[in-house]
Amino acid sequence: MKALTVAQLKQLKDQVLIIDTRQTPAFTEGFVPGSVSLGLGPHFVEWITALVPKETPLVIVAEEEDLADAYEALETLGYKQLKGHLDGGVPAWQAAGKSIDMIIDVTTEELALDLPFDPKLMMVDVRSVEEFDRGHVKKAENFPLTQIIDPLQIAQLDEDSNIYVYCGGGYRSVVACSIIKKEGFHNVRNVLGGFEALKKTDNIPLEMPKKNKEK
Repeated sequence: MKALTVAQLKQLKDQVLIIDTRQTPAFTEGFVPGSVSLGLGPHFVEWITALVPKETPLVIVAEEEDLADAYEALETLGYKQLKGHLDGGVPAWQAAGKSIDMIIDVTTEELALDLPFDPKLMMVDVRSVEEFDRGHVKKAENFPLTQIIDPLQIAQLDEDSNIYVYCGGGYRSVVACSIIKKEGFHNVRNVLGGFEALKKTDNIPLEMPKKNKEK
């Protein structure tokens, strides 16, 4: 494991992808600008392999107690271009006087209040096409997470919009928010609880498939 100082990471930043393996609540509260959220846990393997090519040069940002697990997971998956980790993590970055970025978390109840009154509000659903077709927020745009890494897809987003991102439960939406932020969009919000929470919230207009009437 190679520890990188804040100064070393700053020099490397444009040559590597920074993977932040902390859990999503910690990530949204503050992260090194340009980082992509891929929190360790049950979804980590599926999404890092789907989104990040094996030859990508990587720097890890992690909780101190999770560093060894992060290295082991990445090495086991075949990521050979591990350039190191940020020594001291996000607290060290802040202590050095560097700015952090953050993602605003909103509850589904807060979204319900915003929907009727924000003409610039754009709902982005990052679930798969199949999940989207089984039900989604009315007027939401479907940008599956596997596609949103494509700059051509992100270019379809409106920089002037207030972008609200949701998925099924809350992991993919934070990954997507971090990717969108990395591309220079600022008005990005993460909808807590995803579609499961949205379905249970009053005043959220949904489009659901018509039930099959055949017996």
